[in-house]
Amino acid sequence: MAGKTDDALRLAIGLLEADSQQLGAALFLSRVLIHEGRGFLAAEVATRLVDAFTRRGDLPQAVVAAKTAAEAGEDADALLVAVADAFGSDSDRLGDVAPAPPPLPPNVEAPKALAAVKGDALLDKAESALQSYFETDDPIGEDTTLPKLPLFSGLDGDELKELLAAFSLKDVKGGDTLVVEGQEGTDAFVIANGLLHVERAAEEGEEPILLAALGPGAIFGEMALVSDAPRAASVVADEVATVLAIARDDLERLAKVTPEIGQQLASFCRGRMIANLLRHSSILRSVSGADREALFHRFGTEHFDPGQSLVEEGSEGTGLFLLASGAVEVVGKDSDGDELRIAELGPGNVVGEISLVLRRPANATVRALTPTVALHLGRDAFQDAIREHPTLLGELYETATQRDEETRTVVAQEAMDVEDIVLL
Repeated sequence: MAGKTDDALRLAIGLLEADSQQLGAALFLSRVLIHEGRGFLAAEVATRLVDAFTRRGDLPQAVVAAKTAAEAGEDADALLVAVADAFGSDSDRLGDVAPAPPPLPPNVEAPKALAAVKGDALLDKAESALQSYFETDDPIGEDTTLPKLPLFSGLDGDELKELLAAFSLKDVKGGDTLVVEGQEGTDAFVIANGLLHVERAAEEGEEPILLAALGPGAIFGEMALVSDAPRAASVVADEVATVLAIARDDLERLAKVTPEIGQQLASFCRGRMIANLLRHSSILRSVSGADREALFHRFGTEHFDPGQSLVEEGSEGTGLFLLASGAVEVVGKDSDGDELRIAELGPGNVVGEISLVLRRPANATVRALTPTVALHLGRDAFQDAIREHPTLLGELYETATQRDEETRTVVAQEAMDVEDIVLL
């Protein structure tokens, strides 16, 4: 991708000659040869790699291999059926095992003998390396127990095959941005190989805040498929990477025919939302780990369009809202009845706690600024929850009293400023 194909070929050949189980190198050589119109052997190798990656529990790379073989005329449906049958919920190969990490590449440089080889002669060497791989037996057994993968192994073989077929291959360069913070999301991704990172914009003039590193097998951008909320962070490639991408339109089309796919994705996204909230929400961290799952089951999920209110000033409120994605504004009224923005809140924050905990009408309106997803705990469920988790009430009481004081202070200060202006 950097315009150094011959150098890349030389290195991949060296890797495969040093270790016949460097499957990534074999897949790379296959992709290049197919692109160069020399796909006969490369297609056979790519087909074999579908099984090799499957044996190692590497579903993303198995799908890349299947789609690579299909580019050379192999039957993509048959290859994807084999992958789906292995990883689907009805597979007898699934067990409680962790995915095997890919082998570390040996400390190999491009063979010096290839330094002057280029063009068709170099492609011949690539085919020779692939032939050697093809003639080597796989040391991993064909009946190896496979890991249960999040999202994918929640679908049976037929459903999973339909989902995998909807993915497309996408190669990205180091520095490319796949997801842009604040923009509407239309695609989700699975990393097949390479390293990416998640970052969030900081104050002007400061470096972005690094949130996470993502490697092979990681799924990201999935919230765009079940919510219209803007992207909460950006995802940037640190190096050349290959990802599997699926568009929201394709998923919606699949879900109409196979509702289980949409249901499984929704369940997966809810789990990811909860995991993210655990990292960001002081409210949830106040509950012991053993009790959190029981608490989560009490929450329902609600979606709000921009301008729609979660809490209305003066109302008793419907319950507690824990923001999962999107953004809301907290709006009060000054002495003249004019609206005054008090705060803007995002994922991890709670709203509605003042009415519930202090037992009085809400002193501000909370309104969605963007498409927003929130976990909602109704009044009755809230009373049950605080009886079972007393620490939750303590954390919410502290938040409620602090928020109440801040709101009153901001409104009072605004009124004072107005008085000053009049006096002047």
